[in-house]
Amino acid sequence: MKHFISFSIWILIASGCPMATEQLSAAQANKPLPAVIPINHDVLVEDQRLAFVLSDVLHGTGLHGGFVEMTDCSGDLPKGRLQIKQGLTVQQAMDALVAANPGYQWELKGGVVNLVPRGGAPLLDTRIAKFQMDATGLTMEAVLQDLVRLPEVREREAALGLKGGIHAGLGGGGAALERYPVPRQPVPVRFNLEDLSLQEAFNKIVEASPEGVWIYRETNCNGAKTYIVEMMSGY
Repeated sequence: MKHFISFSIWILIASGCPMATEQLSAAQANKPLPAVIPINHDVLVEDQRLAFVLSDVLHGTGLHGGFVEMTDCSGDLPKGRLQIKQGLTVQQAMDALVAANPGYQWELKGGVVNLVPRGGAPLLDTRIAKFQMDATGLTMEAVLQDLVRLPEVREREAALGLKGGIHAGLGGGGAALERYPVPRQPVPVRFNLEDLSLQEAFNKIVEASPEGVWIYRETNCNGAKTYIVEMMSGY
């Protein structure tokens, strides 16, 4: 069953962060590399929304995700299958996922696993010069809404013939798709992002969620192209 909740979380991402390299290296030394983190449960699914399959793989790993789904006039969302046993690493599980769903490829960007169609999504390549946010009580969905309203994103939309938007629950009520809801308290939201792609910005934002997957959905129906962005959290 899907549930919708509001949540916010604090993050500060800035150039020239004063954290010492030695401290960062020491912290990383005590953690396994993301690609070899083990999956602590079986994933046995058939004909399930592919975004949910990705979230099932990442559940409990501490990693975040990003997913691109392309649809047509039917509105059917990409579905996939996966059968893996507990103990496989994230890399092995994702390799199995794309082998079972050959229209997709995956890559690890920091602590975010991106699953995208082999043809990509050109809008996500849009370069963001600067994006700053410093507020209290905002949801990650509201942050996404401000991000896709940047002039460079709007210009790229027009060049691609796209009409953009945010899921009805996002921005309006600040709702998020949550599979396993847990209580959260609103806290300050702070971002300082510079010179990165829209996809990279999505990754930075989703990392502010305890466990989350951003979803970019693009629909092409009779020549009319639209897109929305969702955030799935607490999976």
